[in-house]
Amino acid sequence: MTRLHGRPGARRRSSASLLCGLALAVAGCGDSTGPANPPSITLATSTVMFAGAQGSGGPAPQTIAVSAGKGERVLTGLGVGTIAYGGGGGTGWLNATLDKPIAPATLTLTAATGALPVGTYTATVPVASARATNSPQQVAVTLLVLGSSGTTSLAAAGQSVVFLNTPNLGTELELAAGAQYLIAVVNTGQLPAATEDFTLAGVRLTAPSASVAVLPEAAAAPLPPVRFTPASAPAGVTYTLRSAPGSSAAMRRLAQNHLAALDWNRQTYARLGNPRTVRARLQSAGRRLAPLAAAVSPTVGTVNQVYVRNQLGGDCTTVDSIGARTVALGQHVIVLADTDLTAWPDAQRPDSAFYQTFADEYDQITWPHIQTYVGDPLAFDASLSSIGKVTVTITPKLNTLGGGIVAFVNPCDFFPFASSGPDADFSNNTEMFYSLTPAANGFGVTDWEKELRATASHETKHLVAIADRIINNSPTLDEIWLEEGLAQESSEIWMRHFNIATWKGHANFAATVACEFDFGAGAPCDIQDDKPLDLAIGHFQFLFAYLLKESQANSEGLGVDFDSDYGAGWAFARWATDQYATDEGTFIKSLVNEPALTGLANLSSHTGQPVPLLLVYWNLASAIFTTTTYAAADPRITIPSFSFGNIFNVGQTQLTCGGVPCGLFTQSGTPAYPVQPFALSPGPITQTVHGVPGTAAAFFLLTAPAGGTEALQLESGSGGPLASSSGLRVGIIRVN
Repeated sequence: MTRLHGRPGARRRSSASLLCGLALAVAGCGDSTGPANPPSITLATSTVMFAGAQGSGGPAPQTIAVSAGKGERVLTGLGVGTIAYGGGGGTGWLNATLDKPIAPATLTLTAATGALPVGTYTATVPVASARATNSPQQVAVTLLVLGSSGTTSLAAAGQSVVFLNTPNLGTELELAAGAQYLIAVVNTGQLPAATEDFTLAGVRLTAPSASVAVLPEAAAAPLPPVRFTPASAPAGVTYTLRSAPGSSAAMRRLAQNHLAALDWNRQTYARLGNPRTVRARLQSAGRRLAPLAAAVSPTVGTVNQVYVRNQLGGDCTTVDSIGARTVALGQHVIVLADTDLTAWPDAQRPDSAFYQTFADEYDQITWPHIQTYVGDPLAFDASLSSIGKVTVTITPKLNTLGGGIVAFVNPCDFFPFASSGPDADFSNNTEMFYSLTPAANGFGVTDWEKELRATASHETKHLVAIADRIINNSPTLDEIWLEEGLAQESSEIWMRHFNIATWKGHANFAATVACEFDFGAGAPCDIQDDKPLDLAIGHFQFLFAYLLKESQANSEGLGVDFDSDYGAGWAFARWATDQYATDEGTFIKSLVNEPALTGLANLSSHTGQPVPLLLVYWNLASAIFTTTTYAAADPRITIPSFSFGNIFNVGQTQLTCGGVPCGLFTQSGTPAYPVQPFALSPGPITQTVHGVPGTAAAFFLLTAPAGGTEALQLESGSGGPLASSSGLRVGIIRVN
């Protein structure tokens, strides 16, 4: 009787490792004192799968081929033993029988009882050759035990399946010759810090029509991640970027501090409470509530005293006082420009006519857009200055604040002015957002003008969100990734006035990016190079970076960094709107105006869907592996408003900068593709992934050279069954 050593979490190894790396030594294997030409025995496969070994009735026997090396005959091989699970005793029985003493022989393994827990085990079976009849080798076999088994058949490209009911996946995937299957293992935990380890295990059940070859002595190591780099540009237009997209790099440098400002906003609101409560407290104490500074003047030419935050921390008195001239007036907006000519010299200032052009655009496009899709930024105005206009303050103070910040909204402006005391607040007492200025080391004047136009719809959304939460007496502002994602969605919809995108219109590169960058006379959209900058520098590049980091390093998740907030937060909000809104504005307003719920709970409530379902389908919809080669059979595995496959493919393969191919969405400029899944081949699979953050996914690409069936199972990181509390769920798409 031979003891079979159970070891959950066994990894795929070379054949030599399987024979030599066990607790029971193999005679002559890897031993310099052994025979000069020791006999060797190899297996056609080292992994067998016992489907349904937990259930009643017992699993069917599994048979693998055995061959002796150097023309030797396999004489005998018979073992009966127990399998030890973890550090415990025997929990099941294994019978191993060699059919006949010739080569190649077949070894039949039978689980005599059905009590073996889900997991991956390493067992050893004694097999002898003609030259070593008295010293049988201990041949290693990996056992994969499925907890529950069913068949998955994806007959055509675009078909998919999701497993949402339990983390303990067990399925038999029917493979089509030449097909590829993208597998997403999603951690549906709601916080990125709730990381999970897992092992994706698999074994080939049905061999291809050709005979199974014996594995070589040195089997290949586990396949590395797919490093998919787009090939040469496919047939079609090649775009030439006439000027380097420096604004993209500038936006990336400045993005992080905007998120720090949003975090400070949440802390400030939580610390101070509702501004109406503060106002009532000051009134009961007989305090003066009118601001000491004069109200923002609607008279062009007037210099106003404005308080601007001078650090990313601090409190509502951590400000600088500036002089800001009223430079333009609209029906719904006042534009102020800092008068400091030292910090903001004339060479970095726009033509004075720009300010009024900006104000007119705000009245004609931005204001109606905000009212239709977001809400009313002046809903709290009666408790503030009652000016009846949003104020935009442009100041170089933001160029150095924390190293630079594009724009922000300060919630302190919604609280009463108080120069001292526990409620001290140098409030501007009006709905105001602040913008940086052009600078030699940042945005040039032209790009800054383009950026400010789109930023107005983004920042005005933040004003709406604060006003709504105040009026609803909400205990907190929304989570940063959704607050920012919806602000990104606001500017994305606003851009439809200038590009060729429509709701659920599958907008491609020509309809979006080509409307923002200067591609010369042959450009399909921005021929005059006068349209705003938005999606190309503030949406696509951040989503691209998020997907790349998520698939390469498992270092992403909602709310982790600016790529997740600007990119994934927006893509998630856009996906939810596309899937569950009957009217964009009504749906987005319901999220912005939500009085109590935040983040995933907010989305779940207003879509009517459980959080795990939202996370699995959104991650699948975002899994842009290669160009669009299939139409998803399930519309939930799409983001209908955009053709991200086309946008990323063209941006990475059909773009030249100075005559050299360049990747528009990569920081290095080297063409690459966002999702880089781990490569898998049918047969023994034991792929362990550590630390997948909550809300994020790990991706695998299973390529089937021939037909057959692959049994797939999800296990814990150590190879045993997943806990019932695990948030891991699985989705599979056939991609070709």
